[in-house]
Amino acid sequence: MTTGSRIRDVEASSVAQALPELYRTVLERVGSLEHTGHRHEAFLIRRAATTAYSKAWDDGAHRRLSVLQLRAERVLGGMDRPRASLAPRLAPRWSRSA
Repeated sequence: MTTGSRIRDVEASSVAQALPELYRTVLERVGSLEHTGHRHEAFLIRRAATTAYSKAWDDGAHRRLSVLQLRAERVLGGMDRPRASLAPRLAPRWSRSA
């Protein structure tokens, strides 16, 4: 085993060890978003976090979860606006000619 591959193994191990805590932190922020009435934003972040956490535990997953944590914190801090939920669209009313 080369020194480079050992370093990559250690880095991958460190990322894998950090992911559960980071995921829990994101979910705590999701709870705070829900508590403050930003349910749609919370839903979007939770869905993205679950997707990231359920895939490979690598630098990419760590980066995605970190971005989601930052997004939630920025919304909670008033620095970013929550994404608007899309209201269900109503079917157009067609007038019938008699």
